[in-house]
Amino acid sequence: MIKKSAVAVIALTAAFASAPVAAQSNFYGVVGVGRSTIDVDPNSINNFASGAGLVGSATIANSNDVGWKLQLGYQFGTSFALEGGYTDLGHAEYTTSNTLYIARGSKRADLFNLDLVGKLPLSQSFSALARLGAYRWETRSNLPTTAGMISVTDNGYDLKAGVGAQYDFTGNFALRGEFERFNGIGKELSTGDSKVNLFSIGAVLKF
Repeated sequence: MIKKSAVAVIALTAAFASAPVAAQSNFYGVVGVGRSTIDVDPNSINNFASGAGLVGSATIANSNDVGWKLQLGYQFGTSFALEGGYTDLGHAEYTTSNTLYIARGSKRADLFNLDLVGKLPLSQSFSALARLGAYRWETRSNLPTTAGMISVTDNGYDLKAGVGAQYDFTGNFALRGEFERFNGIGKELSTGDSKVNLFSIGAVLKF
């Protein structure tokens, strides 16, 4: 459902971008969708389960999911911009078990970010991108106890970096592809401190 919705939003954005605009400011919006890799740490889940009265092993069942983001940016000249917004990294799933217990859990993650984006023109329409920023993350995990699965919410702050490329089709519409690395999402006392990667394709609409 998320994947279909994101594709529909990009298509709708492209349709609006083809329409003429009366004037442009330095503001622009970005909607992107792609593939995220968000891991859980078996040792962290083992330690949590042991502390809750269970001794077992945790196995990652699926660490890839659909990720998407919405960003608002402001361009300073031709080389730099500030971007901030929301990113949903999707979820990872795992199974933890012992001789008497099998449970399936998950870890979901999203965040709010603020980035400095550098833009290096390589031709009239094509540019290389680099970004560095900070974000506030939140994870929601299902973890095993003797009373069954419980929900644990963690949050915190960390730094991120990314690279990409952008192609400007018109003065107010562009497409970009990016790779972003989130250096820390989660805590050791729950499903672990994950290093998360997001590959995305985004539509850029200049106001």
